Amino acid sequence: MASHWLLAVAFFSYLAASILYVAGFIGQRRLALAAAGAAGGQATGVGPGGTPAAGEFYWKAPGWAFALATLGTLAHAGGILARWQGAGHWPTANLYEFVGFMSFCSMVAFQVLYRLYRFPVLGALATPVTVALLAYSYVFPREVEPLIPQLRSHWLTLHVSFAALGEGFFAVAFAAALLYLLRTREAEKESRLAGLALESIFWFASTVLTFVVLAYLLRYVLGQEWAIVLDRGVARYHLPPIIGPEGSTPGQAGSLFGLPLPLVAVPGWIKGKNANTFLFAVALGTPVYYLLRRLLCRGLPFREALARLAQGLDADLLDEISYRAVAIGYPVFTLGALVFAMFWAKVAWGRYWFWDPKETWAFISWLIYSAYLHLRLTRGWEGRVSAWMAVIGFGAILFTLVGVNLLIVGLHSYAGGDL
Repeated sequence: MASHWLLAVAFFSYLAASILYVAGFIGQRRLALAAAGAAGGQATGVGPGGTPAAGEFYWKAPGWAFALATLGTLAHAGGILARWQGAGHWPTANLYEFVGFMSFCSMVAFQVLYRLYRFPVLGALATPVTVALLAYSYVFPREVEPLIPQLRSHWLTLHVSFAALGEGFFAVAFAAALLYLLRTREAEKESRLAGLALESIFWFASTVLTFVVLAYLLRYVLGQEWAIVLDRGVARYHLPPIIGPEGSTPGQAGSLFGLPLPLVAVPGWIKGKNANTFLFAVALGTPVYYLLRRLLCRGLPFREALARLAQGLDADLLDEISYRAVAIGYPVFTLGALVFAMFWAKVAWGRYWFWDPKETWAFISWLIYSAYLHLRLTRGWEGRVSAWMAVIGFGAILFTLVGVNLLIVGLHSYAGGDL
């Protein structure tokens, strides 16, 4: 299918852009620190990275990265249009399509804000977020299926498209806010709790990376399977079912190293298979986090290694970019996630609101960003407080996207949530 090839071009363009943005950011910061050390009469120890040729590469890398990001955006747009033509409906009807569209929106948001501020460093976090979202979409089934009756509505197109576009701007706000927190953590004498919270973001990123790789392998590569027979059918697991579905009994699927499978059963409102996958992702993601920390940061916490690189960045500009991204994304998200969603719910289910888990967490996310704007505009909450609210808001968006979609049973369960 043409859309798959175009999305592959987009993915590798984004990935290359991410590498160039990160390499340019790290290289430029190291050269700046080396120059500052030399001016102060200190030994720099820059080595080959401080040669004129390397310096020229570091300063040109962001320009090349933006060109690749633009190429990826065009290819991504072509992939969406091709899938629309092939499927016969706007491609946001399942999690594969929605997450892929959200990644496209995050790149569009980055391009808009980049043209406003011309701040290439933002790409060092914004493009990896886009890559992670697009990679996450690949763990879900990519087959085009006919729309179920509830999805045959123009309100669905408006609801999902506007919600995803708003979330794309929130993703860029998160990237700018995270850079701001790294830039100011030493100047503001960060508390131990805030430091651990900041480091947990990188642990979470490692866990999500592990989850994406694991889920992709389970879906497309590995063939191992465990079966749990229930009255309502057979639940099939691609990982040892430590966590079983509602109605299963300990040891029903055998044992593993003397451990009964399943060990526990989840209540009916939790999707057992996905809960089991998350358990393995967290168990494997923690050592992956420490391995990446050892390889990339020489054993230092990510927040400390990155804070050193972030010194010298314009903190006020990062704060303004984060605010501008939220200010643009908020009305768009409000229309998509709340207003259009309620009209669609009325058409599909006969009521405007059901307090479904997805609806509830979308509303919680909206409340966080509402508080962000209200407190910033009326109480002057800027700087680190504002940045933390942008980070927490995007955390709620991610929980809605990952936790609610994959773990909790609700009215939105038709959207391809099982792995």
